[in-house]
Amino acid sequence: RREPGPARLLAWAGLAAAASAALTLALPAGAPSPADTGTLPSAPPGSARPAGSAHAPPVALSVPGHVGTLPVDPVAASRDGALEVPASPSRVGWWALGARPGDPRGTLLLAGHIDSAAEGAGPFEALHALPMGARAHVAAADGTRHTYRIVARRTYRADDLPQDLFTAAGRPRLALVTCAGDFDPEAGAYAENLVLYGVPG
Repeated sequence: RREPGPARLLAWAGLAAAASAALTLALPAGAPSPADTGTLPSAPPGSARPAGSAHAPPVALSVPGHVGTLPVDPVAASRDGALEVPASPSRVGWWALGARPGDPRGTLLLAGHIDSAAEGAGPFEALHALPMGARAHVAAADGTRHTYRIVARRTYRADDLPQDLFTAAGRPRLALVTCAGDFDPEAGAYAENLVLYGVPG
């Protein structure tokens, strides 16, 4: 099962070199990863969000019929480029250097666990079966709600998460990230990451 302590999404951030993703989760051994589908919303290579965004940060995420309302916590990269993901699968981490809900450009990156030893299966488990066209709602601290339509699903090797997820440039989009593939109990890490992409609307 899951290693103790917070798991980490290794991420490219700011001026750091590209890193990888390693969410320490525990799905059943050998569980197949969902097939890739949909057209990716384009984004250029990563860059941090310019200071002074006029929009409020995200505070909650929901996907009606699939994922109930989950609180969202801001997270930041450490010196080694690791993005700390909330330990509880009932909470979501927002990469705070990326886009905010309603920003006209950039990727709103939200990451979370599928399960934990203490809490069992978490809401992000539903992302593995989320259909294209599903709507994800992101609530902001100012009371506004922003809706994204899921348009693509991709699975990446844990050491090969795309740099362009960590960007404040390009058209606005949502990225929901969790783990997939086989769990390695010795490494305490999952082999792959699942990313669901959404566009406003």
